Amino acid sequence: METKEKIVKSRFHHGSNSLDLTIPSEIVRSSKINLGDVFRVVASEEKGTLTLRYERIYSSKV
Repeated sequence: METKEKIVKSRFHHGSNSLDLTIPSEIVRSSKINLGDVFRVVASEEKGTLTLRYERIYSSKV
């Protein structure tokens, strides 16, 4: 799969201490991401750079 790069902003998730990151529509369409898909997120930090990696572990068939 080709690498795609977009800029997103974290947003307050109403009613919790979590933040939301939006998946840009181009990536949603090209990767066939559906409402209800489940992702594992892995956070790592190296030399002051935080990297978040999302891995789809369940694909809903909406």
